Amino acid sequence: MENLLVENIPLPIFVINKVGGRVIYVNSKFRNLFGYSLKDIPTVSDWNNRAYPDPVYRKQVMGELLDEAGTIKGRAAPSREVLVCCKNGATRIVELTRTFIQEKVIVVFNDLTERKLAEKMLTESVAQIKDDHQRLNFHFNRMPLAYVAWDRDFCVTEWNPAAERMFGWMAEEAKGQHAFKLIVPPDVQPMVDAIWTEIVQVGNDESNFINDSVTKDGKRIVCEWFNSPLSKDGTVVGCLSIINDISEHKIIQAQIEFLAHHDALTQLPNRLLVTDRMNQAMAHADRVESKVALFFIDLDNFKSVNDSLGHTIGDELLKAVADRMQQSVRDTDTISRLGGDEFLIVISDVSDGNAISDIAEKILDCMTKPFNIEGQDIFTSISMGIAVYPDDGENFESLRKKADIAMYCAKEAGRNTYRFYDEQMNLHAIEHIHILNGLRSALENGEFVLFYQPQVNIASREVVGVEALIRWNHPEKGMIPPQHFIPVAESSGLIVPIGEWVLHAACRQVVEWGKEGLPDLVVAVNLSAVQFKRGELEASVDKALSESGLDPAQLELELTESILIDDTERVLDTVRRLKSLGVRLSIDDFGTGYSSFSYLKRFEVDKLKIDKSFIRDMAENPDDTAIVAAIINMAKSLNLTTIAEGVEHAQHLELLRLHDCDEVQGYHIAEPMPAEDFVLYLMGKKETEAEPVWHARG
Repeated sequence: MENLLVENIPLPIFVINKVGGRVIYVNSKFRNLFGYSLKDIPTVSDWNNRAYPDPVYRKQVMGELLDEAGTIKGRAAPSREVLVCCKNGATRIVELTRTFIQEKVIVVFNDLTERKLAEKMLTESVAQIKDDHQRLNFHFNRMPLAYVAWDRDFCVTEWNPAAERMFGWMAEEAKGQHAFKLIVPPDVQPMVDAIWTEIVQVGNDESNFINDSVTKDGKRIVCEWFNSPLSKDGTVVGCLSIINDISEHKIIQAQIEFLAHHDALTQLPNRLLVTDRMNQAMAHADRVESKVALFFIDLDNFKSVNDSLGHTIGDELLKAVADRMQQSVRDTDTISRLGGDEFLIVISDVSDGNAISDIAEKILDCMTKPFNIEGQDIFTSISMGIAVYPDDGENFESLRKKADIAMYCAKEAGRNTYRFYDEQMNLHAIEHIHILNGLRSALENGEFVLFYQPQVNIASREVVGVEALIRWNHPEKGMIPPQHFIPVAESSGLIVPIGEWVLHAACRQVVEWGKEGLPDLVVAVNLSAVQFKRGELEASVDKALSESGLDPAQLELELTESILIDDTERVLDTVRRLKSLGVRLSIDDFGTGYSSFSYLKRFEVDKLKIDKSFIRDMAENPDDTAIVAAIINMAKSLNLTTIAEGVEHAQHLELLRLHDCDEVQGYHIAEPMPAEDFVLYLMGKKETEAEPVWHARG
């Protein structure tokens, strides 16, 4: 995007990495003027050696641009004129301007060669023939820039062809006309009057200036004026001026300045500009004793849009989201794109949390309607974190970090919502980082272990399977249950290698039990949605089976309903390939999501696991009992096995027996236990608090 903008700027430009000095882009105007391609000047040093062959002059130029380490100085620098040697040996006088955009430096070259030639001709002409105006005509006509003469009454006396082209007035039309009324807009005339008066009365020959001019058709242009008074017998009788139209150069400067402070895709302020706006808002809040809210916004599930519809659609969606957010805030507020699908909004001059909440609700509401991108309706939502000045921090960076933390809390709360930062979130974020760092080494250090919870057949009272449940045996904190680290593993993507470890370890363990003489058992392994989307699941399962030697019929993969609903066709294809391996499939937490006959039939699952939230209150809540009964009946109509999890009391077991549930697991049967304890349990040598006596199948 930035290269496209630079290519369309009609001045020679090259782009440099600030650190290292590598030239990463040159536009066509640069190649045309100097003759050098990117291959000719891969680094700043190569450019310096070619452009400034004289070592003394090169050292002088570079001393102003580079520090002792060779790094380009500063964040900005004034323009300067340099003499550049072109590839063909010719030299050009150029004005060099540097603009910094993050870690890049955009160097703009404004070719002054023709203007300098004109200035030289003017100086020589005035010096040679101050008293002979007619000999100037030859030089007037040769000038590539507008060359105009005026008398003491500001009437035009000379008007060369370049002036005709620049302003649209022919020489015969311009001569005799009042210069200011001819080419100076009314709002600029007072300033120009003062300058010309000084030239005529004082003879000031250092009155160069830049101002707006106007053409015959009313178009405003920006001109640079180089003026020299004309004298006769010691009296100023008029003035000679070279006029250069620098409108295009000014537009280019404005474009580069805009690019330095705005996002190229959405045209929104970038991080540099929003930081300045936030600082201004905080200073104003101090003066009027108000507050400033900083919103950190992230699009929900934006990656799936890019992956499924392509980055072009994704970019258009980002622009549409930016436009819609701008419509939901005040003109005095600032929306910024940080990058990717992350935005910041600075809400200035707010009184309290209620006012901030109203704005947050308005922003959320503006996202509810679909975005029509290239004929497709795309639904999206956002998660927002909010930090408030001065309550949560005293500078932009601390507020941004805290708003970021609050945004992730909004994600964890289900997305499409907002959260205000509080200190507890900070503690949670710190804990999140500690867990994440620990998880990275836990696999390598062998800190994960599997516990196994028996699954029994209600009718036969036999143990028919186990569910493999991961635990983290932390070297300092001891045994950590999965609910404390699995969400972090999923959000970071570490669940993929962790899930593979669980799969392989569970398969090996069941085979080992078989070698010890235990009956054939089915082991159930939970799959994360992240594994389904990002892991090579089929290959991983096949490898675990082949390396362990486990009969595929003894492996049961537990899927959540959300996995099956999301991207149905792709998931259906994966499920079919898994089934072709001979493994069993079950739906975990059934009843809490999009439960329906249609997808159960399409996905060819073998078992439904009734969620423990329905089992927990069966004895007291008739509605839960009715839901459980309905799930069991539906499963039987589809020839599916049912298993109830979370069976903690004898009443639960009895009700499930009455409704003809097939299998159960829970603390009333047995708690999850290490592999060696499970062997003792199955052999009847491990004491448990469970009332019924369950026995091994065989």
